[in-house]
Amino acid sequence: MALRIAQIGTDGHQNMVLDGIAQIPNAQLVACAKGHESDALAKVKKHAAFTDQTRVYDDYREMLDREEIDLVSICRPYYLNAETSILAAKHGIDIVSEKPIATTLDDLKALEQAVADNNIRLTAMFGMRLSPAFRAAHGAVREGLIGEPILATAQKSYKFGTRANFFKQRETYGGTIPWVAIHAVDYTRWAAGLEYTQVAALHGNFAHPTYPGCEDHGGILFRFANGGTAMVNLDYLRPDTAPTHGDDRLRIAGTEGVIEVTDCGTRTHLIRSGEEPRNLPLPPEENFLVNLHRERTGEADHIVGADDAIAVTRICLLAREAADTGQILTI
Repeated sequence: MALRIAQIGTDGHQNMVLDGIAQIPNAQLVACAKGHESDALAKVKKHAAFTDQTRVYDDYREMLDREEIDLVSICRPYYLNAETSILAAKHGIDIVSEKPIATTLDDLKALEQAVADNNIRLTAMFGMRLSPAFRAAHGAVREGLIGEPILATAQKSYKFGTRANFFKQRETYGGTIPWVAIHAVDYTRWAAGLEYTQVAALHGNFAHPTYPGCEDHGGILFRFANGGTAMVNLDYLRPDTAPTHGDDRLRIAGTEGVIEVTDCGTRTHLIRSGEEPRNLPLPPEENFLVNLHRERTGEADHIVGADDAIAVTRICLLAREAADTGQILTI
């Protein structure tokens, strides 16, 4: 069965989809469209998935009208992701959206309705669930190796590097909680296997005054449904000399032990009562599109569940609101 894929824009992690095309029989990048007027689509055109059969459009709306598409990958400036996904949903096309899938609660509600009305599949680029170290932590908790999770702490730290102009304003960027912290908010919830029920947060911009709408540090405090606590810290303060772009961490302490993802998200360490501490074996890496395709063919569930994209986005938008208002909010 053919899998006809389209790409809209290049502001994000479009390679999560493009890199998997060669690994799926009869998958093809049939078309791509600019994410905004000045988008040259260079990242798509130089990718191996782009061929002389791939049609290029200036207007993504024309592409959606003209092409037969099974799945579309959306990587526009973040405030435009929701309106693009809503239109794709109305065309009956399954969607992989860069996160945040929406930057306002109203847009998220409209997107959720469009997905339900048109019975399509929406997922978000929460690719860290496919990281071997985080998958190992998730598996350890599911196996009961730390007992019941009680306390989780997580980190997302990035280099600031060069950022597009739309990062300068909250209205077009959406905030660092929905863009950066969302990964840690997601993998903490997923690995612990617990829902959040309350949130408080702080954020601000100290080191990048020319990007006032882009918070460069912050912290989020959650209550777990079982009464436990989760904390997420986020920053754009990682020095340019650091060996990796990001430093991703997770620690979950439970009634019988502690699981930790360390070394910039590459090692999973278990400390358990009555046993010697040990590093856990890591599962093999898997491409996001390949994983999604396995669900589409009925082989397995996708690692990012059908409701997760919406639920985690809503949680992050509420966390942003909590930081803006200084309130503790119910989720």
